[in-house]
Amino acid sequence: MKIRATNRTEAFFIRRWLRAPSPAFAISLIALFVALGGSTAYASGLISGKKIIDHSIPAKKLTAAAVNALQGRSFNLGPFAPDSVVHQLTTTHGIDVNYRCDSKQIHLILNLREGGEAMFVSGDYAQDGVMKSLNEVEIQDFSGQSVNVNLIAWDGHHAGGKVTRIDLGGTHRDLLGHGDRCQIWGLITTGT
Repeated sequence: MKIRATNRTEAFFIRRWLRAPSPAFAISLIALFVALGGSTAYASGLISGKKIIDHSIPAKKLTAAAVNALQGRSFNLGPFAPDSVVHQLTTTHGIDVNYRCDSKQIHLILNLREGGEAMFVSGDYAQDGVMKSLNEVEIQDFSGQSVNVNLIAWDGHHAGGKVTRIDLGGTHRDLLGHGDRCQIWGLITTGT
């Protein structure tokens, strides 16, 4: 195809338009197409949560925020006035974690949910500064002026062998002249 110019100015622009592109222009075009095609290929490689197999993603593939969210549930209750009522803190893998604060002490209570057969508890706890080890198959009531519980618990029947790590502390004391007050803090981490 031949293009004819009618004057010198048109001839100049036609020659300029028909000449081969510079190497820099060619490389920039290639980079543009690779970038556009690369992001399209990346976007088409995304998967939905329905396609992920349970327990198949290692922690190193998760963000720090996602890992922290999976670490457990933290508690910080109080200070609050004693009322002698049993309150439920949480239920995990067939075990109720409860607390009660009466006029003399704080209680951290672990008991089996209704319909369970046996609760196994293993670990360490401290009551009023005295440390003890525990390996029991029964309801636990840890009580005293100060209580710290660091143990694992599991319901052998309902949880299918899943354990729960329980790290809780509690105090019962006169708080700055305001009368008896109770406080509970800690972390409960459910296992898989």
